[in-house]
Amino acid sequence: MENVFTQSLWGDEGFSAILSMKPLPEIIKIISRDTSPPLWNIWEWLFFRLFGTEEVIIRSLSLIFFLGAVFFTFKIGQLLWDNRAGFLAAVMTFLNPFFFTYAFEGRMYSILALGVTASMYFFLKILNTNGEKLKTGDKVGYVVATLWAMYSHHFAILAIFLQGLWFLYEFLFGKRKTSTALFKLFIVVGIGYLPWLYPLYTQTQMVSGGFWLGTPTAKDFWGLLEKYLGAGIVHPWSQIALYLTLFLAAFRKWSLNKKDLFLLSWFLVPITLTWIVSQFFQSIFFDRYLLYTIPGAMILMGSRGRKISAVILVVLVFILINIDVFYFTHPTKRPFRQLANYVKQTQKEGDFLINWNAGSHHLWETKYYDIFAPIYIPSGGELPFFVGTALMENSDIIQEIPENTSRVGVITSGSIDDVSLPGYTEIEIQSYHSASNAEIHFLWLQKDKKQ
Repeated sequence: MENVFTQSLWGDEGFSAILSMKPLPEIIKIISRDTSPPLWNIWEWLFFRLFGTEEVIIRSLSLIFFLGAVFFTFKIGQLLWDNRAGFLAAVMTFLNPFFFTYAFEGRMYSILALGVTASMYFFLKILNTNGEKLKTGDKVGYVVATLWAMYSHHFAILAIFLQGLWFLYEFLFGKRKTSTALFKLFIVVGIGYLPWLYPLYTQTQMVSGGFWLGTPTAKDFWGLLEKYLGAGIVHPWSQIALYLTLFLAAFRKWSLNKKDLFLLSWFLVPITLTWIVSQFFQSIFFDRYLLYTIPGAMILMGSRGRKISAVILVVLVFILINIDVFYFTHPTKRPFRQLANYVKQTQKEGDFLINWNAGSHHLWETKYYDIFAPIYIPSGGELPFFVGTALMENSDIIQEIPENTSRVGVITSGSIDDVSLPGYTEIEIQSYHSASNAEIHFLWLQKDKKQ
């Protein structure tokens, strides 16, 4: 039975996979012209050489990083309270519906979550030294984890900004010796990030010139919080999971101590800052970019509960398990592998395949599944950078069908009715659907006979 491990790759995953199949120096060169840092692709490159390029390998890599984030969530709960709080926080994080979906995504989101969560753990260990001499392992752990996060995704900078605010608080009102040691670690992190400063600048300029995200509303802000707190997977029980999480928050023994305030700020500050920036500048507010804030909320939910919290937790865990199992066994990605198998079985010599540019193209899926199908743009013009142009070759875009092509195969996820090639008539359609009804279509068109 197909599941999220074995389901087909979608466009962004295909882009990453195709990029990671190239030599390492070329990966760095290409991704510096795209919008992300390179750490995910470096790991994917290594895994490809060790284990192969199948979908399950890609998703297993993501799962490893996801489990690492869960582990450090446990360590933070244990550090701030005890083993029980750490265990409950880890369970809540592992089962969190939105977080769970990205345990199997062949992109940089779980590796980002691991880096930020590990960075927060070592940061908190250092803050809790009470003036004692810092352990070398904690200092090295903080620098490595923080650089790991920053080389995973640019949004990690918001987490470091939050740490900077707490550093300032400690420097002004708290442990001056500890904050001074932290400042030295910030400098080391900054030196370690120097090689990516120029690519960061050029990538930021690209995004500021236009991106695909619209300005978020207040509804979008609250909707993101709802996703992160329990409603992150479309399921009949999602709202129940959200309400139970809110009940946990309502019955929690809140206080204004540093522990609660730090975790609350970990959850809310990056989200709020991103929302505010998106009101006045180019919008960058997007749910998966900020998923590393979820562990902060889940640690809060797993700590300082009242007696009634135990009952709520048992019911919530039961519901979350059912939601996650449903997601695991009902793949949501378009079944591109099935389409590719059909094409390979029916394609004849002389046939020509194209990607119909219907709002989105599927060039990266076709390349991953070993089908040559350039993007057909008869009107010409350039594609926006955020569809992966940094990795595209000249042959990936065409403006006209080659002469003497008698049969054309068209790949589209848009409306079939929009597909129209002058001089060609549709002769066959194959449509493929995921469990969530995500569609992908393939059409064979035959060249009209001259009258």
